[in-house]
Amino acid sequence: MEWEVLDEKENKLFNRKEVKLTLKHPKLSTPSKVEIVKELAARYSSPEENVLIDYVLTHKGTNESFVKAKIYKEKPKVKVKKSKEGKKGEAQTSQAK
Repeated sequence: MEWEVLDEKENKLFNRKEVKLTLKHPKLSTPSKVEIVKELAARYSSPEENVLIDYVLTHKGTNESFVKAKIYKEKPKVKVKKSKEGKKGEAQTSQAK
């Protein structure tokens, strides 16, 4: 897998580095976010929990992916999104009581 960094910005306000890159993965499927996090953490000498992947885009039929990631200097405080199914399930159980 080949990496090419397209853009790298230091965002001092949020205490993070914002990275845009392309991945060339011939004869392989699109790499998972977990694989990308491990590789970015190793390349930037940062713990894996400080790396956040915004998205990985691969055009159909190509072996190139576009990645946007954020590398924090401290562990980020991220809100966990709850799925709609979980909320419906909670509402149903409260009505059943």
